[in-house]
Amino acid sequence: MRFLTLAAAAALFFIAAPAHAVPPVIPAVIARIEAAPGFSGIVGARRGGSAAHYSWHGRGGTRPWRPVRWASVTKSVTAVLVLQEVDAGRLSLDAPLSRYLPDWPVNGDATLRQLLMHTSGLADLSASPDADGDGMPDVYQGIGDWRTTCALSPRAAAGAGFAYNNCDYLLLGAVLEAVTGQGWPDLVRTRIREPLGLVSLEPASPGVRSEAFDGAAPEPAVDVSTYGPAGDLYGGVEAMLGFDQALMDGRLISDAARAEMWKAGPETGYGGLSVWVYDLALPGCGIRTRVVERQGAIGGVQVRNYLMPDLNAALVIWTDDGAFDPGETWTGQGFGVDLLAAVACADGQGSAAPA
Repeated sequence: MRFLTLAAAAALFFIAAPAHAVPPVIPAVIARIEAAPGFSGIVGARRGGSAAHYSWHGRGGTRPWRPVRWASVTKSVTAVLVLQEVDAGRLSLDAPLSRYLPDWPVNGDATLRQLLMHTSGLADLSASPDADGDGMPDVYQGIGDWRTTCALSPRAAAGAGFAYNNCDYLLLGAVLEAVTGQGWPDLVRTRIREPLGLVSLEPASPGVRSEAFDGAAPEPAVDVSTYGPAGDLYGGVEAMLGFDQALMDGRLISDAARAEMWKAGPETGYGGLSVWVYDLALPGCGIRTRVVERQGAIGGVQVRNYLMPDLNAALVIWTDDGAFDPGETWTGQGFGVDLLAAVACADGQGSAAPA
């Protein structure tokens, strides 16, 4: 088996999460993971406000409680910080970027909502030069400055259409700093980590390193700190689930702000503010429910963070293998759908891992 024995799991879980003597496990989740050849990573879930599942597999078994790369799940944290300022009346979603950063040279008419929804039209940071040809742009290896690329000629006029771009969220970080007087690390610490007790959560420290894989090959070296508010957070999977729970419970932003964050439909390609929102039929128990999804990927790390707010449940799939295929959940099939169904359809709160 690719997860720890009961004795080892109990000892580790007690250290990492004292409220639980043994990491809870949903057998159907384990069965689906075991059916995925070569899965390497960590899977965690919450239901009804409590931990429901935690297991680690492959390379993830060596240090299962370590902080892991959140990649673009970081963007949901940035969106929450922006919406906190909207709640406080210091930011407006439909105000132009130029109101808060008057010296920004391009597409200053892009609104904060457009930045959050990747419709700003700004240049694509991930398409910037890759001098050594290793597949990782130089800017993500600490060479150069994101502002130089993001200030290049825009791809389109603001509001012209969706185009995924890390520049959008780096600029949102600059807006937050201009309005609050706090830098990104301080905002994460004072607004998210400390209030929620997420002790493992922190921005990446500077430095180029390789810590994940693309199949059997190591990922290209990357300085995750260069992603800033677009992708630089590290934290335990349990911390991500804690963030999810606080968002669902209304402890981070107002109900009205959360409704804005999760407002999505065909006219927006089901995109909300940093997330995608859609209804999904879950196989096995006849449940159809709303899913709020945030994907993340940097180098060899992939993350899928799913909230099922109407069921008070959340699921995180984290893998250190860029070649693994979690599937596109909105299609209604694949690894992610099967795990969501296992979490939503299982009876009780899960059982202890077998020895």
